[in-house]
Amino acid sequence: SAGAAIKCFVCDSSDNPSCADLGSNSSIVAEECTLDKMKSLDTWLFDLNKFSYFDNGANKYPLMNCQKVVAKDPDTRKVVTARFCQLDTGDSDACEILRSKLRIPNPSERDQRDRNQQRRKNQGYGGQGQDAADSEETSAEDAFFCDICKTDRCNGAAAITLALGSLLAMILLQWGC
Repeated sequence: SAGAAIKCFVCDSSDNPSCADLGSNSSIVAEECTLDKMKSLDTWLFDLNKFSYFDNGANKYPLMNCQKVVAKDPDTRKVVTARFCQLDTGDSDACEILRSKLRIPNPSERDQRDRNQQRRKNQGYGGQGQDAADSEETSAEDAFFCDICKTDRCNGAAAITLALGSLLAMILLQWGC
């Protein structure tokens, strides 16, 4: 039935800057997720991340989840926060699929690449040419955050706490702690 629909925050910081920090604006409220609500979204992130739903009339109220994504828009190079309803993709990980479409390596791929770069640097091959320029701007992979959750209003939390925790863990790993 329609009464069981999950409620998610639905916004995009490229249209509404308050979406990046819901605490800054109480006018953004969680909305009931429906197929019509999902189909009405029109942002580059949602477009890239949506899953096809073949409406054969059998299920007008498919299982939905909430999703929050922080990613760098490849066109504007601005970091965008989007919160929206997402079809429950079952065994498919919508965040991994989005990561792949944005060509952002997953953490284990990043670790392997970083180890290889460190090994090359230790062998005297340098590889420092890009670091100075990159430090000025957040990279697409450093900006990327994606989470899917299954309870009302669960996509309202700030990602910064997770991002800082991840950053701290990476620093400790670099130091060999």
